[in-house]
Amino acid sequence: MKNHLILMMVVLCFSFSKGFSQQDSKAETNRMMDLLNKLEGTYQVQIIDSRELPAISLSLMDTIVAKRDQETTQYVWLKSNIRVKILSKKEITSPSFKGVARVEYINATELN
Repeated sequence: MKNHLILMMVVLCFSFSKGFSQQDSKAETNRMMDLLNKLEGTYQVQIIDSRELPAISLSLMDTIVAKRDQETTQYVWLKSNIRVKILSKKEITSPSFKGVARVEYINATELN
């Protein structure tokens, strides 16, 4: 009987910890999706000299927030032919701001 009780407690503890882990994971995914929607139009994934489809991790949203500068557009390279253009806060808050497309295919000659 004592062994059954211990086994039952272990199973319950495992179930609760698994549930909390799934809740944390879901909360993090929801946070990232909210951030993705909030940042829409303020960054652009640029594919250079290629037509590949980018597979972008949601964790990139935290990088965009961390790298955004007040005055200057920033670039973060994800691969040798994929970079992320992060618009400046000044540009985003400008009355004439219209936002940029999420993905843009460009030629290497267009890089600045």
